Amino acid sequence: MNKKGSGSIGGLVFLIAIFIILYVLVMPPCDKCQLLGGDCDDVCDEDEFKGVLLFDDLGSVAVNNRVVHELDPVNLYIRVEDETKDLASSLFVNRGWFGNVDQDLAFELEDLDNVDVVYFTFKVTDSSGKLYIELNGHTVFSEKVEVGQGKVVQLPVSYLKEDNDLKMYVDSPGLAFWRKNNYDIKDLEIRQEFEKVHYEESRKFSISKNEKEHLDSASLDVSFFCSSAEGLSILKVYLNDDLLSSESLACESLRKSYELNVRDLEDGENEVKFIIDNGNFLLSPVEVISNLDQEIYPSYSFDIEESVYDFADEYYLSLYMGEGDKEANMLLNNYNIELDTGGSYFEKEITSFVKKGNNFLEIIPIDDFQVNEIKIWYE
Repeated sequence: MNKKGSGSIGGLVFLIAIFIILYVLVMPPCDKCQLLGGDCDDVCDEDEFKGVLLFDDLGSVAVNNRVVHELDPVNLYIRVEDETKDLASSLFVNRGWFGNVDQDLAFELEDLDNVDVVYFTFKVTDSSGKLYIELNGHTVFSEKVEVGQGKVVQLPVSYLKEDNDLKMYVDSPGLAFWRKNNYDIKDLEIRQEFEKVHYEESRKFSISKNEKEHLDSASLDVSFFCSSAEGLSILKVYLNDDLLSSESLACESLRKSYELNVRDLEDGENEVKFIIDNGNFLLSPVEVISNLDQEIYPSYSFDIEESVYDFADEYYLSLYMGEGDKEANMLLNNYNIELDTGGSYFEKEITSFVKKGNNFLEIIPIDDFQVNEIKIWYE
């Protein structure tokens, strides 16, 4: 009985394992990547929320005296990365009275403006005479290299182009007409160090006329996460092109709140800009918080980039709501959308109401009701 019971349990475990493997194989790519703990940016960014411009679980639709504008995370970085290109696994050059063999190697460089340093590396397995290297017609190396020695030749940035030519040759043996100078070379590579820069980024948000009229105070609240930096970093923050703050930051995680002058905030579109001079920083969450002297209605802002605006055919607004009658006026860029339903789902095509750039939505309830999800998307 024990042997039969063990066999049955083993078979069940085996079947469960097979089903788990099959389930993982048919999972969506994003879910599979997250389950396996990989870097999922490339496979998840086009998944469930593709085309979504606004998504929130609003909760109770009621008047309030505090408005939070949630802005997209900001990624700022200045870092040096390297890239290696194989030019040849091996080659030889020689020169004598009765002939010679020179070698030409071609390579391309992208993003030349951000190139910091470029090296040409190789190893010598046989040598006699002096080895010469020319980069785009300029001599950059002329030395005798011993057998077994590896060399690293820094290529002057001023000689570099997008399409480059390296010429390798040796000098003549002189009066020794009976022999040749020669080099056998292997592992020829180009190693490029370049600076990747994304030191400035902006975010836009909209303030309704009603919100502006009742602004009592406002702040920009930001959480900072630093992955690397050489010493202190200088961070500058601008509001509508006016300098709001300039300060030194250590590479650490912290949260800061910047007080905003309500007179500097515009009725309509506003912009905050972040500039860093060193390090890798992620700013998230980023929020503009408006404190009002009286209660106003819930409002949202969302951006439609030019590339999206030109590509999308139709735009939609949808609400998933609680039970009971729901009645409200929704102002989208000053266009009125009436909501009057006893159902739990509402959808409206809003293609003619949206515009390129910043858009603004305000919900004015006749009576309080529950919104479990509000979404604006395009197809």
